[in-house]
Amino acid sequence: MSVFPQQRLPDVLTDTTRRERFGTAAIDAPFAHHQKLKVCVLAACPFPANHGTPGSIRELAEATAERGHEVHVVSYHMGDNLPLKGVHLHRIPDWTGERRVVVGPTRRRPVYDFQMIFTAMKVIRKYDLDLMHAHGYEAALVAGCTRPFVGRPVLYSAHNSMGDELASYDFFHSRKLADGLAWVLDNTVPRIGNRCLPHSVNLQEFLLAKGLAKKTEPVLNFGIDVDRLPTVDRATLRTKLALGEDPIILYSGVIDKFQRLDLLLEAMVHVVRYEPRAKLLIFSTIQHPKHERALLDEAARLGVDKNVILRVPSDMEKGRKLISLCDIAVVPRPAAPGFPIKLLNYMAASRPCVMFASSASRVSHGEHVWLAAQDTSESLGTSIIQLLKNKNLRQRVAEGGHRFVREHHDRRVVAGNLCEAYLRMLQATRRWKRVADRPKAIPLWHQDEQLNDSGVSQGKVEIHASA
Repeated sequence: MSVFPQQRLPDVLTDTTRRERFGTAAIDAPFAHHQKLKVCVLAACPFPANHGTPGSIRELAEATAERGHEVHVVSYHMGDNLPLKGVHLHRIPDWTGERRVVVGPTRRRPVYDFQMIFTAMKVIRKYDLDLMHAHGYEAALVAGCTRPFVGRPVLYSAHNSMGDELASYDFFHSRKLADGLAWVLDNTVPRIGNRCLPHSVNLQEFLLAKGLAKKTEPVLNFGIDVDRLPTVDRATLRTKLALGEDPIILYSGVIDKFQRLDLLLEAMVHVVRYEPRAKLLIFSTIQHPKHERALLDEAARLGVDKNVILRVPSDMEKGRKLISLCDIAVVPRPAAPGFPIKLLNYMAASRPCVMFASSASRVSHGEHVWLAAQDTSESLGTSIIQLLKNKNLRQRVAEGGHRFVREHHDRRVVAGNLCEAYLRMLQATRRWKRVADRPKAIPLWHQDEQLNDSGVSQGKVEIHASA
């Protein structure tokens, strides 16, 4: 019986199905009319980085570049050593020497955001860019300060709401102060954008509740590169990590408080009663000794410390491969405002997923994921047990989730929808005349075909520019 209403999803054709149905020329069919755009992406964070928001920005930026557009990313001075294909990266000057990637507010972030204003102005003027795409609150503030000097429109990407997570960080000593600041930010920052782009149904409802219906675009799914999904031998990997045949429940992501790993640990109490051999494998994508100690201490307090394994993968690709060894993957955050990138990675790896119904966006219970009806650890634990009991059910949910990702989260299709939003915004501005007179963008796969026909080979483009 479904605990979450089945939703009819819009028919979305992936590049693969377009090619199969209509031929190779139709891979970019619905977006073939795009003029070439010159985009300034504002990422007020370490970039690229091995966790949710920077990961989603990277996927969108690379996929937009693959469609033949010119993409420049302005970010902090630091990030992980990850390749960026076809994207120009402009980092702020390094004034502090800080290298550690952290999630959430720090004393230095306002300085970095202030620096981003001047770097963004310099990049937009130098390359004559068309628009700013601001990912999240700080980037929107940067865009709002930059816009009067460059006269470019702003697309605000809503990844989260501050009321859901700001107070959960250790940065604020006063909960009242954090909640007050969150209220101010939630009621002002989204209004900076000429248009607002929600990345989940929950965030769409949040923007509508703020009176932004006229500015709000349709929900844009996050996307991943479905042609580069990792393939591994699960049995070999389990043997290598000495995990044997024990049932493995997995969480992969940052381990900050707002992710609600406390609920997952409490759920494991119920799971272990049913299956004493069950193990909770936590892959922390960002090393954080304080949070790691707190997790292990809480596991010991609950009496499940022998059933918890904490690991920190050395890189993103290795972490994605490790997802494949689990029996069940979990998103333990209730009422999550955004669409968890970890969920895409779970489903892409063909792992059955458990999450709360309050966090579900465009996924169906029993078809794509298994949903816990109530926002409690007991409900989460019961849902995990239901999947552990039924191998056929696990396989059905895993296959449905994998199919869902390929059909609705191919990043090339998502980037096409994003470019439609760019064009709609630009058409209402003075900039549109210059954009409208440009030739159409040529997707990189067409450029590759032309180069192959001429006998010229083309390597991967990785451009890193420091501003």
